[in-house]
Amino acid sequence: MLTWACADRRHGRPATAVSALEITVDPAHRGRGLSYRMLDGLRAAAHRQGHRELVAPVRPTAKQQRPELPMADHIGELRADGLPADPWLRVHVRAGGTVEQVAPASMTVSAPLARWREWTGLPFDRAGEVRVPGALAPVHCDPVRGHAVYVEPNVWVRHRATGRTV
Repeated sequence: MLTWACADRRHGRPATAVSALEITVDPAHRGRGLSYRMLDGLRAAAHRQGHRELVAPVRPTAKQQRPELPMADHIGELRADGLPADPWLRVHVRAGGTVEQVAPASMTVSAPLARWREWTGLPFDRAGEVRVPGALAPVHCDPVRGHAVYVEPNVWVRHRATGRTV
């Protein structure tokens, strides 16, 4: 998203949408409706800038519980009321967002094994997929090359920009 925006600006192409980068609510303040207020603020800011929509690369919060599950399967899981089973996706849908598609490579972290060991406390001593707490997908470990790569999927959610705020 940032790469596209920079390239568009460099080539003189006008912006056609606004994107969120991240919404994080401190665990001590969750359950107070802050996420809805933050989404409303982002939609209102997009509207004030003359845009019709806001897109967000959403990191589903429950996905880390099953990193081996493909993201497409995760976002397809619905509750009996038809809302997403994932709590963060559910917030977006309740706020009027539409789940569009999987962003298969939203973030990539590539680093030497020593760095991965430092970050995670895990040995990273076997070739293949390593499950890292908090990660949405396994980390690919290559001990022969002394390197590991994490490619995190996210989900594109589209919201209508609106002048209304809570």
